[in-house]
Amino acid sequence: METSFFDKLKPYKPEQYSSNITLDKLVTVGLLKLDEAKIEKSFDNVVVILHKLFPEKFSLITYPQYPDSIRVDNTLRLDAKKHSKYLTGNRVQGYELTSLGKITAEDTLVQLSSSNSRIVNKISGTQRNRATRAIGGVSNSDAFKKYSTKQFKEINRFDVCSFLHGTLETDNEKLLANLKVLKRFAKDIGTLKEFEDISKQTLEFFDYIEKNWEEYSHD
Repeated sequence: METSFFDKLKPYKPEQYSSNITLDKLVTVGLLKLDEAKIEKSFDNVVVILHKLFPEKFSLITYPQYPDSIRVDNTLRLDAKKHSKYLTGNRVQGYELTSLGKITAEDTLVQLSSSNSRIVNKISGTQRNRATRAIGGVSNSDAFKKYSTKQFKEINRFDVCSFLHGTLETDNEKLLANLKVLKRFAKDIGTLKEFEDISKQTLEFFDYIEKNWEEYSHD
């Protein structure tokens, strides 16, 4: 099954990912695809999928037909895990995406869907499913429910961190990055008539959170 999965993978065009998408974000895409296919997220499998999807970034310079496992290892250990907090695990145990890593992977997939790495107006079924799932999670959050019932003073940092897929220890830069991704998802589904209302409501909610961010930026 794994061999068949890897054989069917098609590489993205270099112009889709060579300029403004960092290596650690490409790693999250590889891990998400392995996860969705229910394939072990071992180091070897990560090396193979990254080389298959993004050969321009994860191939040996002299022998481009072979993957650059050292670059993959460095990206996993230093960029995606240590600095960006996108994943947990190691070469022995395998890897898992964190909540931040999952939402980053989904956002990166949306970027990759356009040859210019920009959001397109018409979203695909896969993108719509990801966006509606993410916004559905927001609409069911305690923070959104309190906002919707005008219990503004009851919204606390824990509520905000929770719907932003973080914890009280997550730094504000990462939380705001997640907020940016969620706003993009809300705008995406707003192009679909059946989701116009929830899109408008969540965007207004996000604007409120941003305007009052100072209040939620510390315990």
